[in-house]
Amino acid sequence: MIRTTLLSGSTLLALSAAIAFPAAAQQTADEAAQTNPAEANCLDDNANGTCDDEEGEAIVVTGSRISRPNLTSTVPITSVAGEDFFKTGQVAIGDRINELPALRSTFGQSNSTRFLGTAGLNLLDLRGLGTQRTLVLVNGRRHVASDILNNATSPDVNTFPTDLIERVDVVTGGNSAIYGSDAIAGVVNFVLKRNFEGIQLRGQGGVSDYGDAGAYFASLTAGTNFADGRGNIAVNAEFARQNQYFADGRPLGRQDGFVVVDTDPSGSDGTPDRTFFRDIRSATLTNTGLVRFGGTAGLNCGTAANGSFFNCPFTFQRDGTLVPVTGERIGIGPNGNFVGGNGENFRNERQFQLSPQLERYNVNLIGRFEISEGIEPFVEAKYARTESFGSGSSGPAFITGTTLGDAREQPRLDNPYLSAQARTLITQQLTLQNGVAPAPNARFSLRENLLGLGVRSEEATRETWRVVAGIRGTFNDDWRYELSGNYGEFTERTRVLGNLNVQRFLLAADAAVNPANGQIQCRSSFDPAARVGYIDEGDIFAADVAACTPINLFGGQFTQAQRDYLLADTVSRGRIKQFVGSAFVSGDTSDWFELPGGPIGFAIGAEYRRERNFYQQDPLVEAGYTFYNVIPTFDPPAFEVKEAFAEVRLPILSGLPFAEELTLSGAGRIADYKGATGTVYAYNGGIDWAPFRALRLRANYSRAVRAPNLVELFSPPGQNFATIADPCSARNIGTGSANRAANCAAAGVPAGYDFVYSQSLEIVSGGNPDLREETSNSFTVGGVFQPDFIPGLSLSVDYFDIEVKNVIAAVGAQTIVDQCYDAPTLDNQYCALFQRNTSGAAGPRGEIPFQILEGSLLQSSLNFASLRARGIDAELSYRHRFSEAFSVDTRLTYSHLFQRDDFLNPDAPEEADRQLLELGTPQDEFTWQIDGKWGDVTLGYRLRYVGKQVLNTYEDIFPVQGRDPENADYADRRFYPAVFYHNVRVGFDAGRDFNFYAGVDNVTNRQPPLGLTGIGGGSGI
Repeated sequence: MIRTTLLSGSTLLALSAAIAFPAAAQQTADEAAQTNPAEANCLDDNANGTCDDEEGEAIVVTGSRISRPNLTSTVPITSVAGEDFFKTGQVAIGDRINELPALRSTFGQSNSTRFLGTAGLNLLDLRGLGTQRTLVLVNGRRHVASDILNNATSPDVNTFPTDLIERVDVVTGGNSAIYGSDAIAGVVNFVLKRNFEGIQLRGQGGVSDYGDAGAYFASLTAGTNFADGRGNIAVNAEFARQNQYFADGRPLGRQDGFVVVDTDPSGSDGTPDRTFFRDIRSATLTNTGLVRFGGTAGLNCGTAANGSFFNCPFTFQRDGTLVPVTGERIGIGPNGNFVGGNGENFRNERQFQLSPQLERYNVNLIGRFEISEGIEPFVEAKYARTESFGSGSSGPAFITGTTLGDAREQPRLDNPYLSAQARTLITQQLTLQNGVAPAPNARFSLRENLLGLGVRSEEATRETWRVVAGIRGTFNDDWRYELSGNYGEFTERTRVLGNLNVQRFLLAADAAVNPANGQIQCRSSFDPAARVGYIDEGDIFAADVAACTPINLFGGQFTQAQRDYLLADTVSRGRIKQFVGSAFVSGDTSDWFELPGGPIGFAIGAEYRRERNFYQQDPLVEAGYTFYNVIPTFDPPAFEVKEAFAEVRLPILSGLPFAEELTLSGAGRIADYKGATGTVYAYNGGIDWAPFRALRLRANYSRAVRAPNLVELFSPPGQNFATIADPCSARNIGTGSANRAANCAAAGVPAGYDFVYSQSLEIVSGGNPDLREETSNSFTVGGVFQPDFIPGLSLSVDYFDIEVKNVIAAVGAQTIVDQCYDAPTLDNQYCALFQRNTSGAAGPRGEIPFQILEGSLLQSSLNFASLRARGIDAELSYRHRFSEAFSVDTRLTYSHLFQRDDFLNPDAPEEADRQLLELGTPQDEFTWQIDGKWGDVTLGYRLRYVGKQVLNTYEDIFPVQGRDPENADYADRRFYPAVFYHNVRVGFDAGRDFNFYAGVDNVTNRQPPLGLTGIGGGSGI
């Protein structure tokens, strides 16, 4: 959920001003519409041509390089005017763009902390097909990426100059024939202003009605024309800041909303399997330390609805005493959850960050000078710096008894920090559980979220340099050419604050009394047998032992000296370099040949692109000393591609009855990639038919390609984690194929084996240099209606169908282990990708017999999946000046999805994983904005609608789409309800040079439905 719309509550935009002097700033798109409706529809991409005031002058639209004699496009385009970015309290460009129904908020500002190294990024994702399949351009050209730990292909739109944006064009469907690789889902083109003249100063600020979530923006833009208008230069400098804020600052944010399993999911007894609760508390982890016992008939804390016995959890208080976790017990045994009580929901003490802090500094220069009609040098240059601070994906380090794979993670009963009361209680419970009293030095499992050490956070500084320089001009009267070089470089420096040194933690956790002096010390300080290194036993280990400071794990209280010993600020560095050289010529055959509809338009050109990636973690992290993922150095060979392209436009008929226009168009591109991809082809074809002036029908078919990026090809095998359910556990063995039980038995599953993961499984993942290109087939058909009898009204409706094949996807860890045992025999490719503990004793990381060994499962990517998206986009707009003092401008943008499926099962390629109606992919979504201007006053209203979405996965209600009956007792609530959000704004022109505006976002303070927070995957819409 977008931060300012959903989470901030009612947001007041502080009084702001835009000042222009001594010359008027460039007219906005909305202002142009009020003075010249034909001018308002001008779609100049500013990379290849101009948009002149005279009606019928040739222009260039996004999605083509051919100048066109009218203001139309064969493919549907949704445009956002630059001024629209200042009609809400948001100061992140991506958050505004993501409100368009065509985009999914995969990496919006609030949900950017879901993964390591991504806090503060705004990456665009058309149709939810993946950020790597949306091509983002500036003035029709590529922009260097900013996501080195994601795909290293997507630009961060936070680095784009807000006040220099003329408009943003969103084009649906494959455009690889026009722009090259990555345009699988479509293109988002940021068009910058071309002839800015004057000085404009803008300031804006806002805060939520909770007193947090402050957002501030300041910008200075100055430009001038010179040499009788043949040249122009403009400079923009801007600063923006978004303050972080946390769940504990919101009344509902402090309570968790959750859906839990309430009865046996396999039953159909009319009782809801899942029930919605608020104020859910954990039964497995606390910030001060938790121990649990039993879960058997002899020792339990109640019977769960599925017949399992609940275990008995106890939590340490801050003074070290041990007390039972209280509250209403719910869920499936043996763990379940609590409602209320003294447990933890991990939303207090600034643990739950709803949005990261972000500061950005952008400086941009654009310039051109026409030496002659045929020679016009031009330049675009930028420097952008963003500083983010996020803790959403990191959180504190934690232990669960087996997290670190070392026995010292489990404290001993003779630990001197353990209170007598706690020691007695633990001894009693272990005796009841095992039927025999534990040894005085026996170890027990402690589960603790180490909040007392502080929240592990990421402080990232990202810098982007980019220069585009070239020469363009016209010749042969109306032919155009352009030669350009485009170089961009991105660097990132990320400090992980409070990164736990695991080797030191294990030494410090093993506290004991030194018999020589009676002092509490690390056992390794006086007992040579305890000097066992986690990583090594060399000089680093010797220094760690010498400096060891014992810690008290019981109660979550740590001293500064202990933090200083345990924690380190580690630093990673990344870099992306991109160079693009391009040349093209466009024109028409008007000098020597014309079809009945006019001259043939064409464009031909070539392009060369080279990219380099580099990423290196801190030596401590790379060596595996810290709690952070072990990420090896990434320094792959360069990505290179050479391309040639051509485009043609054939005007068959024009100016005839029922054929006001009939035009065919086509494009093709051949690309030669370095590596396994080799030579690939992309092409498209379209038709425009206007039976009469008011109605234009259009259709387009595209074959697009996406070459694998460097991350997918060459990422070295590194540590990762996956959440899985063991298919051979008793509770899961009956949920797979008919082969599962026999295969598990043949693999040696012990009797009564029912292992349940209480933490993620460590796996190994990496790239695959043998990957080939993805391909997509896109089809759009629709029309535009602009009736003469209602001037200013236009309606466009377009159907789109996008199918992506040979999709590069990782075979998930869950799929690997499931397919191993669901196959006809164990002799299959999946069983070879992981190992189990077959020793009959505890494994090297404490794994019980038959448990999958930590770090043994190998996960990589293959070309095997496919994606599908089908739907309708519609846009209704009306602009009209009723009098000199009164005008109206309104637009409704609507999207309806028929299908959004992922086909990710390599052994059942026809089996769809339905995304439609799941969180982040509503079936219906629209935005409606209306602005009315009375003299010097403008009133604006914006409505946003997000349709209902299922609480979990669609397959929980319809297990196999189209075949299985509806699961009538799935849950007491199936959907997050549809929601409306309302924004209002008022502006005032104080003379020619000043404008003041103020507004409120989310005026009804509409809360996210059913406990959503907006930071989860897909929930940032």
